[in-house]
Amino acid sequence: MLDKTVPRPLVLRPFHHSFWLAGLGVIVFTACVLGILSRPVGMLASIWPANAILLGLLIRKPSIASPAGWLTAAMAYVLADLVTGADLYEAAALNAANMVGVVIGFLLYRRFSPEHRHLRRARSVLYMFAASSLAAMGASLVGAVAVHLSFGKPVADAFVAWLTTELVNYVVLLPVFLAAPLPEDGLRSRATRMTVSTASASATVWPFVSLVLSCAAALVIGGPGAFAFPVPALLWCALSYGLFPVTILTAIVCVLTQIAVASGALHLGVSGVAEETLTSTRLGTTLLALCPLAVASVDAARRALIGRLSHAVDYDFLTQCLARATFMARAAALIAAPVARKGGTVVMMLDIDRFKAINDTYGHAVGDQVLVSVAGAVRGTLRFEDLVGRLGGEEFAVVLVRQSPTDALKVAERLLEAVRALHIDLDQGGRIAVTISIGAAEVMTRDTGLDGLLLAADRALYQAKAAGRDRVQCAAPSSAHAT
Repeated sequence: MLDKTVPRPLVLRPFHHSFWLAGLGVIVFTACVLGILSRPVGMLASIWPANAILLGLLIRKPSIASPAGWLTAAMAYVLADLVTGADLYEAAALNAANMVGVVIGFLLYRRFSPEHRHLRRARSVLYMFAASSLAAMGASLVGAVAVHLSFGKPVADAFVAWLTTELVNYVVLLPVFLAAPLPEDGLRSRATRMTVSTASASATVWPFVSLVLSCAAALVIGGPGAFAFPVPALLWCALSYGLFPVTILTAIVCVLTQIAVASGALHLGVSGVAEETLTSTRLGTTLLALCPLAVASVDAARRALIGRLSHAVDYDFLTQCLARATFMARAAALIAAPVARKGGTVVMMLDIDRFKAINDTYGHAVGDQVLVSVAGAVRGTLRFEDLVGRLGGEEFAVVLVRQSPTDALKVAERLLEAVRALHIDLDQGGRIAVTISIGAAEVMTRDTGLDGLLLAADRALYQAKAAGRDRVQCAAPSSAHAT
């Protein structure tokens, strides 16, 4: 097996890295061109997304923060300026400032914890704002000198224009990359994603509708405070949606606000679009973005904490199966549903064979290892909609939904095989084999409660134990009803 698998990464990794570098160059080049085309006033772009996008990509994909990655980004910056008519000296000087800002931001973000880096703590947005401010200041110091030498613009004016442009783009665009779902987020329980009902899903449309209406009102009414009209709607969105959707909505609103001000579509009550107006609007847009981002970040941290607490209550800490109380409640509701009696539902009791002897012989640490391994084998064999809980000690219970007795028997046999395949390695050397016994009871069309089914399955379990263990025993069809 090693001969077949080792050479493969050696071939794929360079290609994979080159693919990311090529994508990085294309994205940075495109963002630079978009920024260059947004120059209604002066020599600097009113919108410059390239730096925030580059920093976001480097944070999310640190492997491209290599010498080749930095060189690719620098070449994309310079090439965009050359293609749009700038000379080489001007392109090199201006983009040196861009790279300085990104480097400062990247070095600062490397010092953040993963939770703060992805805006998942209460103060994460404040840290993001501080890092963005320092990165913008570093770029502005170099950029102001470059603008003065290239275009003769006063250093102070160039510094302010560069700083406000950098800051608003970092604060508005960078959170989209930081808050994007992490790979482990895809492993969350599908039950969590399916808890939103149709009624609540339709209710979440209204924050978005209010956001659209507030933006339209800003365009129609105008005035100096018009760009702040969407703030209440954005706060409503922050309390209704997840962190990532809020970052996207905030970015869209803020970018459109900048474009509307620069093009004159948003009337602020001033004659023309002066550089001072753009500077003030950039700062106002930055502060506008911080409000919903901070609320969404705090709410995300709160929901994560509630989720961890709920998981600690609902699941057994050792085996990660449902805790007894949670299993009993969910199983009772599942069995009481009409579909359970029509589609076929089977309740099983599982017990680890000779578990007391394992504890007495090898110690409780090995016993815990056996419990964890058996629970993992059981969960890996069952489907998502099936329930498995630890009732206590070495005893587990399973509810199979939409399964006929014949199919349930096949599932039970697969459970036996999965546990037989386990081999628990001992610290002192050697390994032990583990088996389980299973008792099963079918949910009948007559009124049979969970307690009766568990009792019938438990009696069948003891019959399996008496018959030699490592086997499944089905309860008589009438035994659950008789209890």
